[in-house]
Amino acid sequence: MASNIQIGQYIQRLRKEKGLSQKQLAEKLNISFQAVSKWETGESLPDISILLELSNVLDTTTDKILSGGYLVIRQTQFIQVDHIIEGFKALENLRYYFGEKSTFYLGAIEGINQKMNIDFEQYIKNDRYKETMLAEVIIQHLMNGYHIEKSDIDSNIKSDKLRNIIYKYTGDEVTMNRLRYPDHKELFEQIRHIKPEFQNVDTLSELPGEYIRMEPNKYYWCTQIEVSADLCYGIAVDESKIYVFSYGEGGIDNKLIHEELRK
Repeated sequence: MASNIQIGQYIQRLRKEKGLSQKQLAEKLNISFQAVSKWETGESLPDISILLELSNVLDTTTDKILSGGYLVIRQTQFIQVDHIIEGFKALENLRYYFGEKSTFYLGAIEGINQKMNIDFEQYIKNDRYKETMLAEVIIQHLMNGYHIEKSDIDSNIKSDKLRNIIYKYTGDEVTMNRLRYPDHKELFEQIRHIKPEFQNVDTLSELPGEYIRMEPNKYYWCTQIEVSADLCYGIAVDESKIYVFSYGEGGIDNKLIHEELRK
């Protein structure tokens, strides 16, 4: 059987191909949309009693769900981290090849900035931000069915935190630090009262500030809730505040929509 992450990615891909939100899929299965969210993030697996119905709704088979659907593709598609690094160098060199006021250069950079909610020219000058962008591209390749050698990841990603995020998508065991509801009930109850969609939030994972577009050199406790195909909420918690963001597919249009002091 594939890893929880691989199975979750396959379910998410088929759901989106069907044009279904997590809520719509949940309604077809008579379950909560939070259950679907947990499948897709790899926090849990569909119960065996619901697998057949899930496969029917998604027009696949139970075997394919349990194998992650695209494991055969992973055996034949490879990417090297050096090639991704060369891609970043090519983007850096666009300024020199086209000119800093060229519409080609400005259009390319503006597109990256809008999609990722970053300032690419500033990020590329900072080693921590560069490593974060590299990790994100690696994850996108893994989510699209490519295989990257673990040794290649280890030799190019220095941050233990970022490596553990990537390992989630390779199916390897990870050692991410987490906060869970039973040990931090007051915090989770406060989060659950912010929005109805947060009623089942019970786990927060430690992520670098650079990775979630917040303060660099700092860590936050985070999770994501997908409301529909084009709307997600992100929750980030530090020692004093709770932050809530909204964003579209691929992280576009990232906006801080709520913050409050921790009780």
